[in-house]
Amino acid sequence: MKNIKVNSTRLMRLIAAKCMLVPLFLIFINCKQAKTGHLKPSVDAPSCQLNLVSNMAISKPDGVFRAHRALSTIKIDGCNNDKTWATADWYDMNYAWMGKPVDSMDYQGRFKLAWNSQHLYVLIEIIDEHLNPTLADGQENYWKGDYVEVFIDEDQSGGIHKFNHQAFAYHVTTEGHTIDKNKLQKTVFFDNHIDVERSNEGHKYLWEMAISLFDNQFDENSTTNIPVKIFNDKSIGFSIAYGDNDGANSRENFMGSKENHGINNDEGYNNADVFGSILFIE
Repeated sequence: MKNIKVNSTRLMRLIAAKCMLVPLFLIFINCKQAKTGHLKPSVDAPSCQLNLVSNMAISKPDGVFRAHRALSTIKIDGCNNDKTWATADWYDMNYAWMGKPVDSMDYQGRFKLAWNSQHLYVLIEIIDEHLNPTLADGQENYWKGDYVEVFIDEDQSGGIHKFNHQAFAYHVTTEGHTIDKNKLQKTVFFDNHIDVERSNEGHKYLWEMAISLFDNQFDENSTTNIPVKIFNDKSIGFSIAYGDNDGANSRENFMGSKENHGINNDEGYNNADVFGSILFIE
C-alpha cells in the first residue's frame, strides 16, 4: 500500500506539471495567431520621414497610372525610407466617390507605385483627423470604418467579380487584414495576398503594401495558388480608394484615384470594367 501511495503522489505531481504547461502552450499559440494581419507599430517608426518635402501629387482623372520597377528590395515596414520611394511620383487620391467635399485638414490622400517580378508595391499617405477601426462593428461591417480599398484585375479583362475571382476588391483594414467576398458570398480574409504595415505622426499615416497578383483561376480552397509574375509592359486593372469614417455609423466619404468609378461611383466592388489601370515599366 505504501508503494501505491508514493506512486500516486508522483503521478499527481506529473499531471499538475503538465497542466501548467498546457495553458502556457495555448497562450503561445494564441499570441502567434493574434499577429496574423495585425498592424503592429513599426520598429523603424522613429526614422520614417513622414514630413519629407516632396513633389505635388499628379491627378489622373482617367485613372491610368505607370509604375516603375523598384530600384532595390522594398522592406514593408510602414516607412518611406526605401530609395525607390524617393524617385516615384505621387498620384492623387482625392476624387470624391461618395460623400460631401472634405476639408483638407480632415482628409488628404495620395499614393506611389513600384513593382518587381513578385509584387506590386503601394505607398499610401493619408491625412485623416480620426482613424476609426475598420472592424469595430464586426467583420460583416468591414466597409463602414476606415480602410484602404485596392481594386485589382490581373489581366485587365473587366467583368463582374463580386462573388468570383475575375477581379478583387481588397479592403485593407486598420487591423492589417485583407478582406473580400468569396464564391460562397461570405466575407473572408485574404491576408496572404497583401503584406501591409502602417506608421503615423499625428494625423498623417503611411500605409505600405506588397501585393501579390492572382489571376481569375485563383482557387480559394487550394493552398497551392501561385501568384502571377509581373514583367515590363504588363498592364493590370487597378484603382485605389480610402473609406473615411470620423465616428459615424458608416463611412462618411469614399475618396478614389480616378474621377469616375461607375454608377454613383460605387461599382468597383462589383464590376471591374470601371477600374483604372497600371502599366509596369522599367
